[in-house]
Amino acid sequence: MKKSIRLRARALARFSAPALSVLSLAVAASVQAQGIEVNPVVVSASRMEQPLSQVLSSVSVITRADIDKSQAATLADLLQGEAGFEFGRNGGPGTTTSFFLRGQDSINTVVLMDGVRAQVDQIGAIQTTDFPLHQIERVEILKGNVSALYGNGAIGGVINIITRENKGVPKAYGSASLGSYNTHKASAGYGGTVEDVNFDLNVGQDKSAGFSAVNTTQKTLANPDVDGYKNQYAGAKFEKRISTDTKIGVRLNYNLSNVDYDNGNSFSNTPTDVHKFKRTTESVSGYVRQVVNSDWVSNLNLAHSEYKYDDTLNGAPWPSSTWTNSYFQGRQNALSWNNTYQLQAQTKAVFGADLNEDAFDAKGLNNAVAYVLNRRSQGYFAGATHQIDKLSIQANARRDVFQQQKENSAAGGNYTANTGLLGLGYQLDSFWSLTGTVSSGFSAPTVYAVNSNANIKPEHHHSQEVGTTYQVDDLLMRVLYFQSHAKDAIIYNNAYQYINSDIDNKGWELTARAKVQGYSIKSSVTLQAPRDVGQNLSQARRAKEYGSLDVSKILSGYELGTRLYAAGSRRDSNFTSTTLSGYSTLAFYVSRKIDNEWTARVKLDNAFDRQYQLAYGYNTPGRGIYATLQYQPK
Repeated sequence: MKKSIRLRARALARFSAPALSVLSLAVAASVQAQGIEVNPVVVSASRMEQPLSQVLSSVSVITRADIDKSQAATLADLLQGEAGFEFGRNGGPGTTTSFFLRGQDSINTVVLMDGVRAQVDQIGAIQTTDFPLHQIERVEILKGNVSALYGNGAIGGVINIITRENKGVPKAYGSASLGSYNTHKASAGYGGTVEDVNFDLNVGQDKSAGFSAVNTTQKTLANPDVDGYKNQYAGAKFEKRISTDTKIGVRLNYNLSNVDYDNGNSFSNTPTDVHKFKRTTESVSGYVRQVVNSDWVSNLNLAHSEYKYDDTLNGAPWPSSTWTNSYFQGRQNALSWNNTYQLQAQTKAVFGADLNEDAFDAKGLNNAVAYVLNRRSQGYFAGATHQIDKLSIQANARRDVFQQQKENSAAGGNYTANTGLLGLGYQLDSFWSLTGTVSSGFSAPTVYAVNSNANIKPEHHHSQEVGTTYQVDDLLMRVLYFQSHAKDAIIYNNAYQYINSDIDNKGWELTARAKVQGYSIKSSVTLQAPRDVGQNLSQARRAKEYGSLDVSKILSGYELGTRLYAAGSRRDSNFTSTTLSGYSTLAFYVSRKIDNEWTARVKLDNAFDRQYQLAYGYNTPGRGIYATLQYQPK
């Protein structure tokens, strides 16, 4: 035990050094205002607007400027390095991707699109991992158990994507990129304000010849060819002011991706097989924002989305009788009603409802229907924040009713859950504050899981975290300790069956963002111990320690920067004893404003060509150089 504590302490010292150095620099230096957004307003932590420094839960924010600077290939690559976030991927961009927040399974992460719950598939997998970065204005990553705010599956946390908007005189914007692996990207948009209408229109395409998704020295029967990727998208947003108190709007999105991949399963593969899947997602939503009176603001969102997933082998649906689900499609209707009410000067309340209806069906050989699944959820929530001198209080409660059914089958389930969250914050002085939260949550089994095991139970979670925040004009730093326990967690075991087990996780998160002596610094460290207690196993594809450090500075008109990401070893899956080695990657980037409208950017990714894997047998991108020309009028 003592040896383990010493090892963890050394790991903490090693991974926290970047964040602690930021604090020491900030304290030692006389920091001048540089205009960096270190304390932005967020909405996801309480479903109400709050400055980041006053949020009681752990939240990270990625701005549009961060997205541009990162030149990230996908949403997963953009989020990598944020405290509490990891991902697994079977190959390059576009292939199967899983998001892990706070060590929880990917089905226990909720994604919101402009505050509305995004669509998942029949096994609960997120369908927005390919969402185009060009269409995003900002991302909020809320870590920890927040079922009391967002309901089923919001155990690891919430990723809230706010789509792009433009105001002012209408203007065009866009970018074009070229890079390694024959990568080509192009996007264009036009938006602004005409009289009482704000609008934004955008289109784009990302395309890459790629690399071989599978390492054929580990999976010898896989096709060694390169596996390309193409993603085409379009979006539109319109908002009209009806009166000083009323706004109405509509959003439309379309995304089509075509991905080559290799099946690494030796029992069902030959080296000449060509695997492809095509994913189409479409959504349309309408909303109304009504200022009822000086204290009460009401927002109503109604969204319809559809996805289609077509998996083919050698140009035709998978022929094996053991794989009948080669074509999936799903439809979702979602309604979200969110209200904020200023009860008194120091007290603000939130209340509302979330309603979701989902339908899924799968087809196999000869277009035969394999199954049809339906589910419906209703959630009703209320909460409040209150300030008493230096003490901040947040309380939330929610009730969910969850119903699901497999057509022509007894498989299904009806579940109810009551969840809550209580948070306290105390301002020690003008710089330091303390925070703490306790919360409960739940995750209902999918019909897919119930069909595997008729006795499967819903999982229930209890979480706690305490932290301290240091905030000055140009620095915001947070250190917190968290722990969570899942009773009857739903997992897929090595017998290819869904079962219930107990899962624990605990650890530390350190985050900092600052402008110090001309340097922009963003740093995060996560130390954790996600463990399947019931099976006495560490959670697959989740590292015990990982972190990032991004440092940049403007010199002679050029912004020069470097980004380091490091992660420890991880167990690959519940099916093998294989361990994925720890790794680190280093990137260098430079940008220069040509004038007030044009910016040129270059990035050298994975500069030392590190070979690593996020899933056993699957390759990741090696060294690559990418150049972008961006047009963005002020």
